[in-house]
Amino acid sequence: MLAFASAALGADCAAISPLACGTTAASLSSSDCTASDGSQYRLWQFSGSAGDTIVIDMHSAVFDTYLMLLDPSGVPLAENDDSAGGITDSRITFTLTTTGTWTVVANSLAASQSGSYTLSLACPSTAHPRQRVARH
Repeated sequence: MLAFASAALGADCAAISPLACGTTAASLSSSDCTASDGSQYRLWQFSGSAGDTIVIDMHSAVFDTYLMLLDPSGVPLAENDDSAGGITDSRITFTLTTTGTWTVVANSLAASQSGSYTLSLACPSTAHPRQRVARH
């Protein structure tokens, strides 16, 4: 397992992309951020509220994916290499502990891995079903 603390992230990497609910197509290349282990990564941010349960999926057909979730203070709270046995996609399901801007680290597991991937963020529904009031 990749030991990945926020200090391992390149401090000079300021490239951060917004992440919306749904699926985003992207790619990792040598021009992206490089972690201390030589792996490539890209930072994505979304706004979340305490108590919301989110699901983040990363899929690539060309490299082994690795995901990390950082809280609004930059502290790593969740990480995943392989979502299931024999599958190199990554998944994090997490209930947000605070309201703010959260960061997703979309990473390749090993150095020099790059290529296209999809990143999906499943957000809680903001619409609550309306309940009808029975009138007698």
